[in-house]
Amino acid sequence: MMQLLQLMFEIAILRRGPQDLPASNLLAWLVTLAYVVGSAVQSVLRGWDAPTTMVLLILDVGVQTLWLWGLLMFFAKRARFLQTYSAFMGVNALLVVLDLVVTGVQGLLGQQMTDASNPWHLVSLCLMLLSLGGVLQHALEKSLFMCMALTFSIMLTVAYVAQISVPGM
Repeated sequence: MMQLLQLMFEIAILRRGPQDLPASNLLAWLVTLAYVVGSAVQSVLRGWDAPTTMVLLILDVGVQTLWLWGLLMFFAKRARFLQTYSAFMGVNALLVVLDLVVTGVQGLLGQQMTDASNPWHLVSLCLMLLSLGGVLQHALEKSLFMCMALTFSIMLTVAYVAQISVPGM
């Protein structure tokens, strides 16, 4: 397990890529579960109710999966889907844990998670764009900048689908 965490961390800091992961359905399910559990904890901390959280998690994972599948199909890299998906969700899970730790520490220090002037929001966005863009860069064999833009498009699509699916988001 520690080796897997180490490998995901190395993928997140752009030292390795999805090709270094095994093409395993079990791994894909495990990292998805880790991401969903971490995201559910975030949702509880934000005060969202269970039905809203479930809908948003299903939409989040579904939209990301469709984007990854579509991108890999478009760039003729379909065979890389399982490893790319596992890396993408695994890095997402690590970033969720990091976010929980940082916001927890900020809460202990008296800062509000929703404070618009909180610099962590910008730092978190940049980390996501860089880390997840790096996963796409390895998978698609395209420039990091292009893959960061694609990652931003994925994030915007998730946010848009959430807004139209859950009133008041």
